Amino acid sequence: MAMNEEPELTPKTGLVVAAAPALSAAQQAALAKLYLPLIGPLAYSLYAALRSLQTTENELSNRRSHTALLSVLGVDLPTVLTARRKLEATGLLQSYFQEDQIGAVYIYQLQAPLPAIQFFADDLLSVLLLDTVGEHRYQQLVDEFTPPAIGLSKAQRVTANLLDVFHLDGQKVTESPLAVQSARAQLAANAPATRAPTTISEDAFDWQLLGQVLKQNYVDLKQIAGLRQLIITESRVYGISEIEMAKLISEVASLTTGQFDENQLKLLIARRYERPSAPVTTPDTTTAPQTPAPARDGQLSPAEQQLVNLARATAPNDFLNALKAEKHGFVTSGEQRLLHDLVGRGVLSNAVINILIYYLLQNRGLAALNRNLLETVANDWQQQGMTTPEDALTYIKKRQQPKKPRTPRRNGRPVRKEVLPKWAQKQAGAAPKSKAAAKQLTEAQRKQLADRIAKLESNSGQED
Repeated sequence: MAMNEEPELTPKTGLVVAAAPALSAAQQAALAKLYLPLIGPLAYSLYAALRSLQTTENELSNRRSHTALLSVLGVDLPTVLTARRKLEATGLLQSYFQEDQIGAVYIYQLQAPLPAIQFFADDLLSVLLLDTVGEHRYQQLVDEFTPPAIGLSKAQRVTANLLDVFHLDGQKVTESPLAVQSARAQLAANAPATRAPTTISEDAFDWQLLGQVLKQNYVDLKQIAGLRQLIITESRVYGISEIEMAKLISEVASLTTGQFDENQLKLLIARRYERPSAPVTTPDTTTAPQTPAPARDGQLSPAEQQLVNLARATAPNDFLNALKAEKHGFVTSGEQRLLHDLVGRGVLSNAVINILIYYLLQNRGLAALNRNLLETVANDWQQQGMTTPEDALTYIKKRQQPKKPRTPRRNGRPVRKEVLPKWAQKQAGAAPKSKAAAKQLTEAQRKQLADRIAKLESNSGQED
């Protein structure tokens, strides 16, 4: 079975929910206020239902079927699977599968929610929460989980020391008793694995250029080292260049200490790039432009190669906005979360993600990105080793060939083949002036981009 491939699951498939410690009041608050907006009420109910089905023996022979879970929730199996994937994606559930003499069984291990301070420190979770609840509610949650501390600068510490109060045998302290050592080993063996923050590839981000600009603006560079993943995630999703990122960081940095609040940086980026009314400026840069890869052995048509070039030169956020504008639609908050999640995983390049967006919205004709389909196709492309947009387009055409031995017709009219974005033909004649210019779009350019999309169908239809 390939990695991440979903085994067959029926209501009769067995399940075992491993015993997990009860949640503290703080963990319950984090689950209800930080995770619930991300996973939704059904996944929240699934988390509670799995807790009710825990087994204290942790024996695989003491299993139930998924029918028990369905009866508790009162929903069908596909709905449960969708909710389960949300728990897995947010780190609240680990799922395992195996087959034995009794039959197929899923083993579910519930994970405790991250403490609020770690949740807000996680780049992907915090950005997803910001996109979901909005800036005002996000700031309310930050304030709620970070109450103001009492000033202790003028107070004297008079706390008693452990050994001042309790008298212990010095030998037992230096040489732990066997019972203590045994208990430590048992707890360590059963302790859940520490959840590492999701990381993504840094690609060709020029950290030296960013550091030079920030140094000129007297920003604390030591803090930057701990926020590399946040900077990379935001840069890839919105196509923010190194110089523009430095400007954003400088805007929120303190003039006296050079330090800044990362939550304020997230809010600034959300205001600057996600709201249609916010202006987007094209920064100056001296970075050399990226040369698009040539077409492979003539497999791609000129129009398709233009699409490839544009996919390389456009940030996923701008690409998605342009395609939705062509359909006279808008990018939903759910699509924004999907885009953050996909980019944050770091398994597909920006160019391949753009082709994936195009494939679902244009070729498949979806009105909006669907999480299940998006993750299924992305998972397939990752397993197939899609590293370039040429790979992705060639793979799409290869998958479609057996299904189209002749030109199909619908209602007497031929069904179009691959519909290529219309801005690509005009875009091919002029290479971007810089990497930043290739990523950043002004509002006027966004409108021009959408207009160009609306003109390619006729041109592409002539090629068919």
